[in-house]
Amino acid sequence: MWVVEKFAFKFTGKIKAVPEDFIVEEVWEDRVCTVEHAGKRPAVCFGEPRDYLRFTMVKRDWDTIKALSHLARKLRVSIKRFGIAGMKDKRAVTSQRVSVWRVNAEDLASISLPDIHLKDFEYSDERICLGDAIGNRFTVTIRDVPLPKGEIAKALEAFGSYVKGTRMPNFFGSQRVGRGRDNAEIGRAIKEGRLDVAVSMLTEKVRTYAERGRVDDIPDVFWVEKRVLNHLRSKPNDFAGALRKVPKKLLRIFPAAFQASAFNERLARAIEEGSVPESIEVEGFEVKRMPELSAMDLRRPSYLRVKDFAVIDVGDGFAKIRFALGKGEYATTFLSHLLDGINP
Repeated sequence: MWVVEKFAFKFTGKIKAVPEDFIVEEVWEDRVCTVEHAGKRPAVCFGEPRDYLRFTMVKRDWDTIKALSHLARKLRVSIKRFGIAGMKDKRAVTSQRVSVWRVNAEDLASISLPDIHLKDFEYSDERICLGDAIGNRFTVTIRDVPLPKGEIAKALEAFGSYVKGTRMPNFFGSQRVGRGRDNAEIGRAIKEGRLDVAVSMLTEKVRTYAERGRVDDIPDVFWVEKRVLNHLRSKPNDFAGALRKVPKKLLRIFPAAFQASAFNERLARAIEEGSVPESIEVEGFEVKRMPELSAMDLRRPSYLRVKDFAVIDVGDGFAKIRFALGKGEYATTFLSHLLDGINP
């Protein structure tokens, strides 16, 4: 859809070879939520218990919604009690602030889940909502670079100058739009009220199980699709009900992906026409059969807000870099300016 220009400093490399190669730390006005921790610590809270408990969740190779679902199950509460400022990458080590309604810090701190660590407990009167954080800090290790240390260092020095002097388009990354636009197309079907089509696309990967009457055999990795199909077994034409079996935080990804795709198309067209505004707006829409999936107008800056780009380490065939982006901005979009083969 859009083309990132080729520059002399660009090289090939691999990101996310292991989760530790991609570290995402949420940034707030008063703190950076670091991934560091020293094992299990007792809950320490300030003041008397209030309606909300806030904490930092550090996770490794966990999907955000799945991690919250497991915490909810351990606490025996609804996932609706949790609030987050944004989704975080799965194949990564990430940290983010989370709020939960009417849960004691001691109960939450006692939970043990592999590759999840909870820390920095504080009581609050306010829920954490989408967009509350100001951005994220990324520490990325790039591997399998077919260059010696000196050439990589030289390329990164040139890239650092490029970052300081160039405004980079703020495209939504494939994590939001979906690989091959899958999420966006499901969102389009929801927007147009074609809920049967949305369900069909959502369950495409496990369709053979449904056709053979073996829904119970669907692997756990497809737990969302399994929930949807189990509902349709008892109510074959209740497509809205089937979609409602998907956690709302996850379900809302699809209309958001449709809007993101529309934004990307408009930004690409503005670049091609040589007239890029400071921000671009995408209209919201109403979903009459599922009002909870209606979308408000989206206005987004046209350019990335890159801060604090730094080279942490360089060696033969690898590099580690760090940078910060504004909320809702994608590391893959930024990295596409440096790495050949990385799509924003």
